[in-house]
Amino acid sequence: MSKRILVAFGLVLLAAAALWRFGLSTRWTQRLPPGWHWESNFIGINTYADPATGQFPESDVISIYERSVHLVPQGNRSGVVIAEDRYTVRDLTTGQPTWDYVYRASVDPTTGRHVEEPYHDDYFVFPRNVEKTTYQLRYSYLKGLPVAFQAEEEIEGVTTYLFEYKGRGEYTESYVGTADYSGITVEPGQEIKCADDQLFFKIWVEPVTGETLKVDESCYSGDYVYEIATGQALYPIVRWGGVTSGDDIILRAEHIRAERGRYLWASLYLPLLLLLAGLGLLGLGLVRRR
Repeated sequence: MSKRILVAFGLVLLAAAALWRFGLSTRWTQRLPPGWHWESNFIGINTYADPATGQFPESDVISIYERSVHLVPQGNRSGVVIAEDRYTVRDLTTGQPTWDYVYRASVDPTTGRHVEEPYHDDYFVFPRNVEKTTYQLRYSYLKGLPVAFQAEEEIEGVTTYLFEYKGRGEYTESYVGTADYSGITVEPGQEIKCADDQLFFKIWVEPVTGETLKVDESCYSGDYVYEIATGQALYPIVRWGGVTSGDDIILRAEHIRAERGRYLWASLYLPLLLLLAGLGLLGLGLVRRR
């Protein structure tokens, strides 16, 4: 092969590396690419207070937790995707919904942040290359919940970052209801919050992809209706909690490993191989020329 052909091929590969890294790879490296979805199913509790006595029963109601998030078709708004997040809790025995919440958000597909003006600092999903800091999450019933980095943990062979929040439920929003479940309404001047600073939220995230592997969320002290002006608890609503476990974690771990491989090939390995091959051919051509 002549030196000119070697130099030409080297320059072509260098150009291909730059084109792929800064242009063509976007589809595979953005946080929410076309067709992205996320789902999780696990067992928890969802126990409503007796309206007659105003007390929680001694035994909890075992329930099925289902959460599914997908991208929905939308218009020609560039740089924005619409994510629909449905969270349903069903009675384990009857299969009927006892809590159902549907939330839609306009999200930057590159960063995972909300694009609406009041929520620019909030994330619908964790971004790529997660940092050991505090993120504000806004999805489903969470409204700007600050979760702080706690530790690195390995789950099913996947290295994760654990983020956590402990406190009252001022960062949550519940009981709006859907067509399948009417929800619970409160009077003006009232709100529903987790009692006694007992809202717990933990989330385990694979740091390269930003994908969630496990969630542990609960308010075992119970959500109560509060009077906003005085802060007085008026009556209890529901005691709830659940944690991702079993087959759901195994399936999520398999998906995350595959997603991590695709992302690293698209963002790092392929452009690096093109760059090294281009430099090698270019160097070989220059050496022959000498």
